[in-house]
Amino acid sequence: MDDLAFPTAAKTGRAHPVSKSASTSRAPHRINLRAVAEACIEEGLDPAVEIAKALKATIPMMRGGHQVLDNEGKAVMIPLLDVDTRMRTLNEFLQYTQPKLKSIEVKMSGTLDLTSEQLDNRLNMLLAKAAR
Repeated sequence: MDDLAFPTAAKTGRAHPVSKSASTSRAPHRINLRAVAEACIEEGLDPAVEIAKALKATIPMMRGGHQVLDNEGKAVMIPLLDVDTRMRTLNEFLQYTQPKLKSIEVKMSGTLDLTSEQLDNRLNMLLAKAAR
C-alpha cells in the first residue's frame, strides 16, 4: 500500500513539446531531452544537483551491527558510493567541466631563411638546453 501513496505517472494536463526535426519524422517516438530536463527540474530533480548530492552522501560506518564511533563519541561517516563508482562519475563530469587537451597542429608554408649551419647551431643549442 505504501507505493500507492506517491503517484508514479506523469502529471496529467501537461504537454511537453516535441521537436519537429527531420529525425523525428523517421523515428516518431524520439524523446525531447530538453523537455525531459525541464520536467525533472520542475519536480525538483535537477540531475546535476542530484548527482552531486549522491557523490557527497555519507552513511555511518557499521562493524558487527554497531556504529563505529570516533574518539569524541561521534559516528564515523563513510561515503555512500564506493570509490570506483565515484571516480567513474567524476570522470564523466570532468569532460563537461574541463576542456580536453588536443594535439597541436602546425602548418608551415614558405621557405626557411636559415642556412643549414644556422639550423645545426640552433638544434645543438636546444638539445643542450633539454639535457640540463
